[in-house]
Amino acid sequence: MKTDSQCLERTAAWGFESVLKPAGAISKMESDREAAQARASFWTKLVPCKSRLYNYIHKSLNFSTDADDVYQETVLHAFQYIRSYREGKEFGAWLFGIAHNEIKKHYKKIPKSAAPADLERLSSADTSPARHLIGEVFRYAERLKPRHREVFFLFYDGGFTIAEISKITGLQEGNIKFILNQARAALKKVLGESHE
Repeated sequence: MKTDSQCLERTAAWGFESVLKPAGAISKMESDREAAQARASFWTKLVPCKSRLYNYIHKSLNFSTDADDVYQETVLHAFQYIRSYREGKEFGAWLFGIAHNEIKKHYKKIPKSAAPADLERLSSADTSPARHLIGEVFRYAERLKPRHREVFFLFYDGGFTIAEISKITGLQEGNIKFILNQARAALKKVLGESHE
């Protein structure tokens, strides 16, 4: 009785291996299975990042109504390119990098003189001094350049480290520190020394 391996060797020698195993069929099945697993794990990895991601996009776009569209585009592109994510790396940084690119695309589409954000709704519900201070910080951040505003919100609102912001934005860590230092100094002038 011949073993399976001997039969396979003979069929290969006679040129019938393509009948038994079509070229690329197994590797395609494995590839499809891996893609399905990656897509299924995408949703579980997205859950802890969803609110931070939306807030980041919303604030980077000055509370624009376009934030919903940019958020959807970000999630869609992340889902499409989940196979480019390297397991073991920070998923949040990878996802925020995609959001960063989508925000840049958005700013390229809109004219330079876009209308300022409506921040009155931030302070209408609560009139406490802390809420007023938050409103002042948002008004200050609104006047920053888009790249500086993005770094500002990633660091102070998103809680990302300087190294993670560097990966997201593509800026050098020294540039990020410089931007944050400038923002802090200017914010102190705007708010006064009493709010430190």
